[in-house]
This record gives sequence, structure tokens and C-alpha cells, in this order.
Amino acid sequence: MVAPRQCNDFKEVDCKIYDKWAMLNGISTNHYTLGLTFEQRPTLGDPMNQLCFLSNLTSSEWAAWVQAIGSIAAICGAVAIAVWQSKQQHKASLDLLRAEKRLARTELAKALLSLSTGALRLLDHSAKAFPDRQSVHDTAEGRRYFDFGELRVVEGAIQAISLHTLPHELVRLVMIVNSTVRQFRENIEFAIQTHRQMDADGFTKLFDALTGLSKSLALTCADIEKEVRRAENEA
Repeated sequence: MVAPRQCNDFKEVDCKIYDKWAMLNGISTNHYTLGLTFEQRPTLGDPMNQLCFLSNLTSSEWAAWVQAIGSIAAICGAVAIAVWQSKQQHKASLDLLRAEKRLARTELAKALLSLSTGALRLLDHSAKAFPDRQSVHDTAEGRRYFDFGELRVVEGAIQAISLHTLPHELVRLVMIVNSTVRQFRENIEFAIQTHRQMDADGFTKLFDALTGLSKSLALTCADIEKEVRRAENEA
């Protein structure tokens, strides 16, 4: 089959494109057939050749455009991947920070529970050191020894806790523990200083106060223990 070719009717570039089309379709272009109009020429089936005719661009120019578009798409893809990786790293960092905060909260709650439990044991022991009026008189007169230093040490350790570093649930509990230990110490010190002026009613109030403060601290320790369990479950 010989494909008609009439280069005097078309641009040279069009003839080259036609030659490529003819070669792809097994058509020979070795002979020229004159007298054919443009409409009589065979239809080019190759989409690239059709684009070349429509846009007046050569196939090499179209290839350059396709390569440029591909490069832009590759760059956009690389940017999208980089953004996605950055978001994933940011999310991982936030998750790690939250985990560290939960762990720190758990450790703070455990430390407070240990300190409060120690304070409770000390208050119970101190309350047993004053079972009656005579024990107060003997301590005040120096016939019995009572270690106020232990109460002050525990009280100082509780006061040393930085409230601004604690979760809000623990701030209230720390303040309660500190207030309980302080009131317990002040009650005993006041009784030692004024034991000669105290009557039976005064001693009764003293012993009731010491017992009540110990029970109050026991309830506070139970609340702290609940916070510890909750923090451990969240972690």
C-alpha cells in the first residue's frame, strides 16, 4: 500500500509527522501521488501526531512538555510526602510528650502518697504518745521525750512540694496534708506550753483534735491513692 503524500500542500514538519504515522501503520511513502486535496489524505491515528497538528508543535516539543509536567508532578509528590512525614513526626512528638506528662503525673502522685502515708503513721504514733493528761505534763516538764523534729521534717517536706508542677487534682490534696500536719503539731505545742492552765475540758478537746486530724489524714491518703490508680490507668 502506498500512502499519498503531497508536501507542496503542507508544511515540511507536517510531512515529517505524516511520514512517522505512515511508518507506524506499515504504509509506504516512497511515491508521491499528486492531485489529492487535504481532505483526501488519510487520517492520522496516532494521538501524538494529532496533537502536533492541532497545536502546531513538533513531537520533540511535546515530549519536552510532557517531561516538564512529569517533573512538576514529581516535585509536588515529593513535597506532599515531606509534609506528610513532618506531620507524622509532629504527631509522634506530641504523643511522646503526653506520655511523659502522664508518667510524671503518676510518679508525683506516688511520691505524694508515700509522703502522706509516712505522715499518717507519724501522727498516729504521736497521738499515742499523749494518751492522757499526765503524759502531757510529763512531756512539758521534761520527764518524757517527744520528738517535735520529726513533725517539722515531714511538714517541711510537704511544704517543699512545688504546687505549680502538680496536676490540679493533687494540689488540693497536698494543701490538705500540709494543713493537717501543721495543725497537729501546733495543737501539741500549744498543750505543752499551756498545760498548767488547761482544765479537763481543754485536755478532752486536745485529744479529740489529735484523733480527728489523724482520721482526716487517713481519708486524704485514700483520696491520693485513688489519684495514683487513675494516673496509672491513664498511663
